[in-house]
Amino acid sequence: MSDTESVTGSVQDELIIDDEGTQSKCVRPDINFHRFVVRITESNWFNGFIMITIIMNALTMALETDHGLKVRFFMVFDFLDELFLGIYTLEFILKIYAEPIKYFYSSYNLFDLFVLLISYVQILLTNVGGGGTNLNALRTLRALRTLRTLRTVSLVKGLQVLVTALIDTIRNSVVNVVLLLLLLMFLFSIMGYYIFGYKDSETESDKEHWGDLGSAMLSLFNYVTVEGWTDLQRELDIRNIKGSRLYTILFIFLGHFIFTNVFIGLVIMNIHEATENYRREQAIEREQIVQRKKEYMIQRQHNEVRQMLEKQNRGHYKDFYDMVKEFQSTLRHDDYVISVDLATNLTWVETTITSLDHMENTSYRLQMLHFEMVNLLAMVMEKKLKERYGM
Repeated sequence: MSDTESVTGSVQDELIIDDEGTQSKCVRPDINFHRFVVRITESNWFNGFIMITIIMNALTMALETDHGLKVRFFMVFDFLDELFLGIYTLEFILKIYAEPIKYFYSSYNLFDLFVLLISYVQILLTNVGGGGTNLNALRTLRALRTLRTLRTVSLVKGLQVLVTALIDTIRNSVVNVVLLLLLLMFLFSIMGYYIFGYKDSETESDKEHWGDLGSAMLSLFNYVTVEGWTDLQRELDIRNIKGSRLYTILFIFLGHFIFTNVFIGLVIMNIHEATENYRREQAIEREQIVQRKKEYMIQRQHNEVRQMLEKQNRGHYKDFYDMVKEFQSTLRHDDYVISVDLATNLTWVETTITSLDHMENTSYRLQMLHFEMVNLLAMVMEKKLKERYGM
């Protein structure tokens, strides 16, 4: 856990809302243990452990479908089922203890609770006793155990985005598309009844597929899915019913190509929008984390400077240099530097630039002076060598 999380966790107070709607601070007697449980339920290794448990549970249920394995390892399957149920129960207890109210705000948590209750109802009916009704109920509840595999949606954020997009699509747009498709099928089914199934002669009408409204609607559903429509058209061609091919082509074009593509387009648009919203939320969350860390680091530096000033006032330091050296030892490479009050003043910037120009000019003059000194020393050395050797 980062320093920011530890600091923010240590200064948070528990809020209690009374009947009048006012908030009051209250420190829980088990605040340290509560924070420990919260850290566990929000950790990646905890979610990974639950994910592995769900995968192992799904694998166990798949192996249990083999009759030979089920008879041979009956006790093992029962033990594993009770073990998985115990893990799910422990997960529920930890989450409900960490967030007793917020837990019920999530639809995925409610789904997990529903699956858990189904498992306990199955155990209750098993212990109550036999009976035809109980056996049928047990068979149904054991089949509903497969819902445990859907709990992966509550652990994977990407799957939650897709599921949310699909639900929003069905709730907002697909209902209208389906209503239009049903209206189109109703109109074409009546038309098909009068064109293909109205006559009494078996050679001139197809009463099996168009003899009533229900059969006509079912035949049109085959046209919408483009599954088995060739057999229906072959029956109409055998009876040599005029206009059947035009009717088939027109409805397949409207019902399959147009409405199916509209449905797919709506799903793609909603998934794209949900994905973009998810990315924006992630970016905002990362920015908030960085901002909280920055504020914490700045506040920590301010506190350390204030403490060192207080120590200096009490005479714990010899001079200001000793205080700065002590402060420097507390800094780390990942600390944020407070640059707001250092280089944002225009006068300070102009003074710095002017000072740099003077420093550059002085350096150039010193270089020229050094060059002249070296040249002069070289001339003196040359003169002495000529005098020594009589040149």
